[in-house]
Amino acid sequence: MNVFRSLIIWRDSIDLIKKVYKVADTLPKTEEYNLKQQLKRAVVSVALNIAEGKTRRTGKEFLHFLSISSGSISEVEAILAISEELGYLRIESDLWDDIGLLGKKINSLRSNLESKCN
Repeated sequence: MNVFRSLIIWRDSIDLIKKVYKVADTLPKTEEYNLKQQLKRAVVSVALNIAEGKTRRTGKEFLHFLSISSGSISEVEAILAISEELGYLRIESDLWDDIGLLGKKINSLRSNLESKCN
């Protein structure tokens, strides 16, 4: 088993992918190649960057990938907010909570790594 799979934030990101994919699949057909695909790419990017960063040689490299992952989770949040504003979706509060919590976990790990790398 690769070391990234033992990270709680990676497992949480996989759980988030499952939830977001279900929501994305409810978007209208007109958004198939716009919001829907961008949402799916963004949420998968969170997990992929955690995994790639964890397998890098240095903490600074991992920090870089965690930064990208943090940006991707913000992108997921923004796409969901836009979709809600356009009346395409109604996002349940537990999904917003999951996104916020994972973002906090990623940022906490980033802060810990920054203090060790400096």
